[in-house]
Amino acid sequence: MKSRIILLIIFAFTFIKGQPNPDSLLRSIESLDDTNQVKKLTELCWNYRSRNPRLAIRYGLMAINKMENIDDKKFNSETYNFLGVIYGNLGKLDSAFYYYNLAIDVAEKIKDSTQIAYSLNNIGDYYFKNALFSIALEKIYDAYEMFEKLGDERGRAYALNDIGEIYLKQKNYEKALDHFLRSGEIRLRRNDYRGYAKSLINEAHTYEMTGLADKALEVYHKALEYSRKAGYIKGESWVIAGISDIYAQQGKYEEALEKRFESLKIDLKIGNKYGEIINYNQIGAIYLSQGLLSQAEAYLKKAMIESKTTGHRDQLMISNNLLRKLYLDSGNYRDAYKYLESYEAIEDSIFSQENSNKIADLQSAFITERKDRENELLKKEIEFEQETRNYFILITLLVSGVVILFISLFRSERKANKKLNEVNQQLNELNAQKDKMLSIIGHDLKNPVGAIRSFLEALHNDYNEMEEEERKQFIHYSYESSEKLTKLLLELLEWGRLTRGIVDIQISNFDLKEVIEELTVLMAPSAKQKNIKIEYFDCDKQIKTDRNMINTVLRNFVNNSIKFTPHGGTISISSNEDENYNYICVKDTGVGIEQNKIEDLFRIDRVTTTLGTSQEAGTGLGLPIANEFVQKCGGEILVESILGEGSKFILKLPKKI
Repeated sequence: MKSRIILLIIFAFTFIKGQPNPDSLLRSIESLDDTNQVKKLTELCWNYRSRNPRLAIRYGLMAINKMENIDDKKFNSETYNFLGVIYGNLGKLDSAFYYYNLAIDVAEKIKDSTQIAYSLNNIGDYYFKNALFSIALEKIYDAYEMFEKLGDERGRAYALNDIGEIYLKQKNYEKALDHFLRSGEIRLRRNDYRGYAKSLINEAHTYEMTGLADKALEVYHKALEYSRKAGYIKGESWVIAGISDIYAQQGKYEEALEKRFESLKIDLKIGNKYGEIINYNQIGAIYLSQGLLSQAEAYLKKAMIESKTTGHRDQLMISNNLLRKLYLDSGNYRDAYKYLESYEAIEDSIFSQENSNKIADLQSAFITERKDRENELLKKEIEFEQETRNYFILITLLVSGVVILFISLFRSERKANKKLNEVNQQLNELNAQKDKMLSIIGHDLKNPVGAIRSFLEALHNDYNEMEEEERKQFIHYSYESSEKLTKLLLELLEWGRLTRGIVDIQISNFDLKEVIEELTVLMAPSAKQKNIKIEYFDCDKQIKTDRNMINTVLRNFVNNSIKFTPHGGTISISSNEDENYNYICVKDTGVGIEQNKIEDLFRIDRVTTTLGTSQEAGTGLGLPIANEFVQKCGGEILVESILGEGSKFILKLPKKI
C-alpha cells in the first residue's frame, strides 16, 4: 500500500512539473535583449495556439508591447498574423480579420513579401469562413503565387490545403482532392506532421463526400496517427468527427453520437469554436435522423446562436436548413417556412456578394475596353488632322481676322489654364494633406486603440487566471497606450482648429525668461531620464506675440531635442534680436537631420515618424502644427543641422504686429 502511495506522489509530481508555467517561462527570457524577447514571445504565442489559446494570446500581446522598443518590424506582422489565427480558432472572426489587416499593413510597409503572402492567405480563410468563396479563392491564389515566387514550401502547402477546402465546399471534389494530395506531399517531405495530418483529414473528408467510406476510414485512421504524433489535438477532434459522419451515413447512430460527443468535448476544452459549432449541427442532424426532434432542436438552436455570434455563415445556413426539415417533420409548417426564408436569405446574400466580385471584374474589363476604343478614336483624329493641315493654312490666310480673334481667345484660355493649374496644385496639396490625415487616423490611431482593446480583452477574459503582477502589467500597458492616444488626438484637434482658422490669436507683452523657466521645469523629468542638461541664457527680455504659441512651439522644439539627443547631451535655449525681429533658438547636441529631409519636417502631407535615441515614438504632427501656429502670428521657423553633431531650431518673430 505504501509503495502505491509513493508511486502516486511521484506521478503527480511529474504531471505538475510537465505543465507549462507561464511565470517561469517569462522569467527565463527576462535576461534577453528586447529583440530576442520579442522573438521568444512570438514563438510561444504560436506554440500554444492549440494547447492553450488564452495563454497564446497573452504571449502575443506582450510581444506586441515590447515591439515598440526595437527597430526590426518583421516580428510585428508575424505576431499579428498569429493572433488572427488564434482568434479565428476561438470563433472571434472580427478580431481575426482586424489582426490580419494589421499584419498586411505592416508587411506592405516594410516590404516583407512572406508576411504579405501569409496575411493574404489568412484573409482568404476569413472570407472562406464567411462563405464568400470566390473572394476567398482570389486572395489565397494570390498568396499561393507569392509563395511560389519566394520558394516558400510551407506557405505553398498552406495555400494548397486552403484552396482545396474551398473547392470541397463548392463540391468540386476532383480539384479539392488534387490540392489536398499536393499539400500533403509537401508537408510530409518537410516532416510537418501536424500539417500532413490536416491535409489527410481533408483528403479523407473528400473520399467521404464522394461515397468512398472505406477509403475515407483508412485515411482518417492514418490522420489520427499523425495528429497524435504531432500533438495536434484539434486534428484528433476533426478525425473523430469525420469517423462519426461515416457511422451516421451507415445508420450507426449510437456510434456516430458517441464520436461526435467525444469530438465536442475536445473542441470545448481547446476553445475550437468552429469545430464546436459543427459538432452542434451534426449532433442535431443525427438526432433528427433518429426522429428525436426535441434533442435535435436543442443542439441545432445552439449551433444557430453560436454561428450568429461568431459570424460563421456557412454553419448558420446548415442550422437553418436542418431546423426547416425538423419543423416539416413535426408538422409545424409556419416555423418550417420561417427557417426556409432565413436559409434562402443567407444563400442569396452569399450569392449577391459572390456576384459582386464578378460584376467588379466585368466592370474593370469594360473600363479597359472603353479606354482602348477611346485611344483608337484619338489615333484616327490625329491622322485626320495631319491630312487636313494644308487646308487649314489656306483658310487661315483668307480669314486672318478670325485667326487674330482665335489667338486672343487662346491667350485668354492659356491665362485661365495657368490660373486653373495653380488652383489644381492647391487642391492637390489639400488632397495630399487630407490623405495623410486619413492615413494617420487609420494607422496611428489604430495602433493604440488596438493595443488598448487587446489588453482589456485579455483582462476581461482571463482576469481570474492572471497573477496580480501580470494584471498590473496589462493595466500599465493599457495606460501607456491611452496616453499615446490622448496625445495624438490632441494634436489632431489642434491641427483641425488651425486649418479651419478658428484659433484665437491673443497678442500680448510678456517676459520671455518666465516662459522658458516654466518650460525647463516641465521638461526636466524627460531630460533627467536621459541625463540631458537643459540650460538657457540671454533670455531676459520682453516679447510681444501670442504666449500660447510660444509655449507650444518651444515645448515642441525641446521635446524633439530630448528625443534625438543621446544620454549625457546638452540642450541650450537662447535669444537675440535685430531691428525688425526677435530670434529664440533651441540648440542640441543630438544626431542631427539630413539636409534633404529638413523641408519635409513641416509638411503634413509628408509626415514621417522616427524613433528617438532611446526608441521614443512620436506622431510626426508636432512640427507641422508648430509651423502653422507660428505663421498665424506672422513668424517663421528656421532650421540648421549637421548630421552627427546636432540641430538648431530658431523661432523668428516680428517685433511689430
